This record gives sequence, structure tokens and C-alpha cells, in this order.
Amino acid sequence: MKIKKIALVTSIISFLATLAVIGIGFAEKKSEKTSNGSDLSQKEYRAVTLETWDETAWEVFTDKDNINYTTYPGTPGGEKYNPDLPATAQAFRQVKLVAGGYPRDVKYLDYKTDKANLKVLGVKFQFTYPGNNEVTIRPPREDKYKIKRTRDFISENFLDRNEAKATPDKRDPKATANSIDIYGLEFPGYTKAVSVWVCGRGNDYDMEGWLEDYKGDTHIIKFGSLNFVGWRPMSATVPDTIPQSRQVYPATRTVVFKQFKIRSNPKSTGDPVILFFDELRVLTDTFEIHFDGADLDFDKDDCDNKNRIEKALKDPFRPAKECK
Repeated sequence: MKIKKIALVTSIISFLATLAVIGIGFAEKKSEKTSNGSDLSQKEYRAVTLETWDETAWEVFTDKDNINYTTYPGTPGGEKYNPDLPATAQAFRQVKLVAGGYPRDVKYLDYKTDKANLKVLGVKFQFTYPGNNEVTIRPPREDKYKIKRTRDFISENFLDRNEAKATPDKRDPKATANSIDIYGLEFPGYTKAVSVWVCGRGNDYDMEGWLEDYKGDTHIIKFGSLNFVGWRPMSATVPDTIPQSRQVYPATRTVVFKQFKIRSNPKSTGDPVILFFDELRVLTDTFEIHFDGADLDFDKDDCDNKNRIEKALKDPFRPAKECK
């Protein structure tokens, strides 16, 4: 009997400890008071795949490409992007989509039906000299990756950042007074972590991701070392210091994934580096407060802003509202 009591007490203590940990982990958002009372809806955590690289290859650059980093090739008015940089005295790089090399541990894939359509992003590069070498992998400048960001200020002198230096006396006619177009992957909801499957070959490089918050500030998250062989899921936590919410509706302010950065370290060798990427995912809280009147739209921009999460999710059970 004493043994059973001890076991029961131990179980209760463990359960309470678990509740305490969960409470600490999810304490950043509390119930919201509305005109209909407090919205006590539970959190809506989801693992969402944002990029599979089955259709579009991303752009790859090195810091030895002899280009102006403020105006990469492929930007409006710039030179055409070349996915295969001819070898120079310092470096070379190539990028393409490769079929048949998907990670077998991605359980939800139906390999019998999807096998023919599954691809991965293949990247190859090499540096002649050791030192501070870096590679940038970013979404191409295409409409599917274009995101309209609204700023918290209005200025008649506001210039499109891609053309401000090239044509300082002209304002982009397509840009409104307080908005700008950026390129990347918009994270749906309040994002907690990012993961990507990487197939390495033992090259000692480090990888990081660049995020842009709703204010336009850039944040760097660390994925870690690429010194491993075979497929491995690499993940990085999105710190709470990155602002992703406001006190007004809609409360969620999305973060945009801008690019990967691969950097050499003192252990990096001069061997060619070959990497493959697949399944870029996020763990995100897609809950948004609901209240009487939330469906009222002032105009199309207002409707689109409130439906950013639904559009990014592309969930048939939670479809985005058609804005007119």
C-alpha cells in the first residue's frame, strides 16, 4: 500500500511539474478581452511546409561573385541572374533542381504517387582560398515570392529601396506612400521555430537564416554546422525578441524569411561543397483573436491584411476570404 501511495504521489508531482513547464512555455499570450467577453480560445499550433523546391530553384550567390550586394542580379533594372557562375580564380557556384533525392524520413509523403514530382534544391560551390567565405541562397525575384509590407509611417519622399540609389530623383510609381515590396517566404502566424532538411557531405561550414520583422529590421537565426553526411533536419528557434504581434487587430505581425547564409569557419577546407535542401517548415501559432465585427472590411487592403495567415496556410478547412 505504501508503495502504491508513493507511486501515486510521484505521478502527481510529475504531472504538476509538466503543467508548470507548459505554463511557462505558453505564457506569452493570454486571453484577450473583447466586447463579447474574454476570448479564451486555445492556441492553434501547426507545422506548416512553406517550400519543397519541387518547382522553383532559388538563387545562389557567393561573396566572390564580383557583384554589388545592394543590387543583386535579378532585381528590377539589374542584370539577368545566371544560376551557373563560371569558375573564376576565387570561386564558382551552381544551383539546380534534382529529382529523386528526397529525404525518406519525411513520413507524410506518398512515394508511390508523388515520386515522379518530388525534387530537391541542389547547390554546389567551391572557394580557392580559405578565410571568410560566404554563400547566399534566396528566393528568386518572382511574383510568387513578392510580399507587400506596410510601414508605420507615411512620406511623400518614400522611395522603393531597390531603386533609391540608382534613381534618387524618381519615386517608384508602383509603390504607395507607406508600402514596399520585399521578396521571401511569409511565415503564417506567430512563429516559434524553423526547420529545413539538408543533405550534407561532411563539409565544415555553418548555416544561418535571415528574417525580417514587420518593422523592417533583420534578425539572424543559427541552424548550426553542416559537417555531417546524409539527410538531417536542421532547426532554429525564433526568439521572442523578434516582434511578431501588436496590441491592435489583427494582432499577429508576420515575419518574412529572406535567405540562407552559409559561412566558412577555420576548419573549412578548399574541397567542393555539395548540399541538397528540402522541406522548409515552420512551427507556428496561427490563432488570431475573434470578435463581433472582425469580418467588416473597410477596403480590399484591409481584407487582405486580415487574411494573411489564411492565405499562407492554403488550408481547405480554413480557406482565406475572397477580398474584393
